Amino acid sequence: MSALLAPPTGELARRILASVSYTDRILAGRLTPRLGIMRGSVRGLPELHLYLTPDDSTLPAINLERLADWIEQVIADVDLAREVRSTAAAAGSYVDACMAMHPLVGSRLAQAREVIGADSGADPGTTAPRA
Repeated sequence: MSALLAPPTGELARRILASVSYTDRILAGRLTPRLGIMRGSVRGLPELHLYLTPDDSTLPAINLERLADWIEQVIADVDLAREVRSTAAAAGSYVDACMAMHPLVGSRLAQAREVIGADSGADPGTTAPRA
């Protein structure tokens, strides 16, 4: 799965680690048994990784096709977007897809951190420019 993703370029690694502008965020939520969907948003892949962390009492509420589009268009990571689509399509259920997304996003973040660490003192910044 994520082992097939080529390491990102320095520029892409910075985008992967950065937060996007408020207008470029992706809407998301948490499905809870008693409250229903608690609405929210995600502004970057590090935040998405935390958001997808498995939890026994809640479930991420995010459209996985829109997530792939957001990764492709806003983050500009075509390889990760393709893998998100493939992983979602191969999953037996929405829950299985969410469970598979967490390590996938985590692996991509690790690749980006490795590239940034190897990039002489590069700072990932706080806001990714729009692609």
